[in-house]
Amino acid sequence: MKERLLYIDVLRGIAILTVVYSHILLFCVGYSETSFMTDLLSSIYVQNDFKPIILNTPGIFLNIKVSDDETLAIVTVDETKGNLYSREQFENISRQIRTFATNNNSLRYRFLYLLISEDDTCIKRLLTDNVSCWRIIPSQKQLMIFETACDEFLTLRNPIENMLATKPLDVSASDNESSSILDKEVNVKLAPVNLGIIAINIIVFIIMSIISTPGSEDISDKFALGWDLFFNKKEYYRIFTSMFVHAGIDHLYNNMIVLLVIGSYFELAVGKLNYIIVYFSSGIIAGLTSMLYNMSNNDYVQSVGASGAIFGMTGGMIAVILINYFHAHSLDLMKIIFVAFLSLYGGFTSQGVDNAAHIGGIVSGFLVAFVLYSLRIKHKKYS
Repeated sequence: MKERLLYIDVLRGIAILTVVYSHILLFCVGYSETSFMTDLLSSIYVQNDFKPIILNTPGIFLNIKVSDDETLAIVTVDETKGNLYSREQFENISRQIRTFATNNNSLRYRFLYLLISEDDTCIKRLLTDNVSCWRIIPSQKQLMIFETACDEFLTLRNPIENMLATKPLDVSASDNESSSILDKEVNVKLAPVNLGIIAINIIVFIIMSIISTPGSEDISDKFALGWDLFFNKKEYYRIFTSMFVHAGIDHLYNNMIVLLVIGSYFELAVGKLNYIIVYFSSGIIAGLTSMLYNMSNNDYVQSVGASGAIFGMTGGMIAVILINYFHAHSLDLMKIIFVAFLSLYGGFTSQGVDNAAHIGGIVSGFLVAFVLYSLRIKHKKYS
């Protein structure tokens, strides 16, 4: 047996800790920039062909729709996170936004300021008279449209009012501490399929732990995936059962934490049916990729775990964000790529990790989600 190299173990430990830390950072810090309401508004804007423009001003978001005749620009100001601006500060920001938004060849330019605030003085505090503006009062789930508002934006009225009427927006803007944890819990509750998959994985692990007896054959072997059992013995069920079996509590914990974060956002973005399609298709393709790779190397190993499907969720979220012009308020592209890179790196520097399944999962998840989400956007646009 070869002697273990201490520095290799240290590097692996650092890689694992970095992956765990990035997951925690993604889950707790990644929500701080926006509230759940601005995430929903962003989705409505995109569905109505408004392109999001990334700004470096906390609580202020810009969406633009450009045509040959006119340019429509929505400036969303979210005060529920405690980002309060003075009139002078906001005028400077607004001036920069207008300079940027009018940098094209349109014949007309129309601006709408949408303020999300419980403060009845917010409009007088930020805006001058005769400025086109709307206001959302989160605690009352009410959209106020003022007489000065431009008619060109009225197509957004019904989608926003429907969103306010149907979504459980437990945000109290009178309390300027609209915490990221609250937003996170609301998001998770709105992803029942993802929660169901997590529950199934946990229940399966508990049952297998209870019925397993010391010294006997590992019960997970009856459900694990291996190319000989699948191709030669035709035990096709294993490609499904292996997705719900885990090698240990740490394996289960790491997978479920990532799935809780990525999966919740992915389900909200693409819908329940598309989530199921991407989850299981990427899990199946990940399993096939793993078996074909091991068979080509004449290695017989058995694989278990949901990581192939979870990497599919990661690839799917990357596809969603790319379609939305590299913009997602709470979960941006660079964070997801960073987490995916660290996870892959941790796999390649560790023993016993099915890297072929991870690669197959993230690639297939990206491709399937790209097609499904593109069709979803197109259908909503023309329906």
